[in-house]
Amino acid sequence: MNKTTVIKEVEISKHILKGLITFLLAILLMTFTAAVVLAFDARSGDIVTVGSAEVIDGDLYVAGRTIIIDSTINGDLIAAGRTIMINGTVNGSIIAAGQTVNINGEVSHAVRVIGETLNIGGAIGRDLLVAGRELSMFSTSEIGGDLLLGAETARIDGLIQGDINSGVNRLTIASTANIQGKLNYISGKEANIQSGAQIRGTIIHKLPDVPDVLDVKKRLEAGRLWWIVIGFLMALVLGIIVVLLAPRRVKAVTESIRTHPWASLGWGAVILVVTPIVALIVCITVIGLPLGLIALELYVIAIYLTQLFVGLLIGQLIIGAFGRVETKAALVGALALGLAILRFLRLIPFVGFFFGLATVLFGLGAILVSERKLRAEVQNIS
Repeated sequence: MNKTTVIKEVEISKHILKGLITFLLAILLMTFTAAVVLAFDARSGDIVTVGSAEVIDGDLYVAGRTIIIDSTINGDLIAAGRTIMINGTVNGSIIAAGQTVNINGEVSHAVRVIGETLNIGGAIGRDLLVAGRELSMFSTSEIGGDLLLGAETARIDGLIQGDINSGVNRLTIASTANIQGKLNYISGKEANIQSGAQIRGTIIHKLPDVPDVLDVKKRLEAGRLWWIVIGFLMALVLGIIVVLLAPRRVKAVTESIRTHPWASLGWGAVILVVTPIVALIVCITVIGLPLGLIALELYVIAIYLTQLFVGLLIGQLIIGAFGRVETKAALVGALALGLAILRFLRLIPFVGFFFGLATVLFGLGAILVSERKLRAEVQNIS
């Protein structure tokens, strides 16, 4: 590898690190501001329905198995569930994650959606960013900006006033589609552009790249950056769901870390070491195999959840210096702030490993300590 290549790779790494730091700082600033001055409506349940007669003045956070939005929301909508149906008007942006997401209403700003099956039939004022297995855009759909797409299959119809940039396996442009900008897609197959489809800009088809040896490091660094960002967003969405569905239990776990740190640390070490050993021993027996596998799954889930509790505590301690952290809005803001800080700390070479280990130990132990405390309170009441 020559000197010029080394210099370029160093510069690339610097730009990636600078971009990540900028992203995290922006998250810190936005979530801190939101936690202090922004109020929003938070709802959760098995089936959450917001009727057409209701008007939400502000942001709406929703978590549930089935979510149906028929109302007018004068703010942003953040939704996470199995099935999400948005038929009303959102005078802001939408961030949604679900197995099936249907957007049939009117959205004034941008839409960002992650799911398995995504159906778009409404009007979106700005950009649409989607990632999923299957995307269907109907003739009634209208996108005021660009379409950024990542999917296995996609069928594009309706009006798109900007460009399409996509990575797909199979792409179909319907005969009634009207694309005002360029069509730029990466796929191993030619797109099926039906007769009658209107595309004003150029059509650019690129085959998936085959990385060369000198480009591997650059791609790995870029991929690592994206995984960090995606990991943060996934943890944040999951954390919002947990805070909305079980705020009392979440508070109990974070309070256990704060008031009983050494007990949490000690029990966390015991759980981290003993649980997989016991589960594997149980798995040896035929009868105990299902029980052992379930225990291992719960063990992995619990380890992943520890970042939520520790992150929330960090955010509470920081925001708590400026005001109370009692409402669901403040809890979500504290969660986002704490998770961003944890992500940044874990990026520090060598030291980051110990931050991650401490997060797991305190979190696992606090789950047990808080559970024992909650049971004791129930017994005292009864």
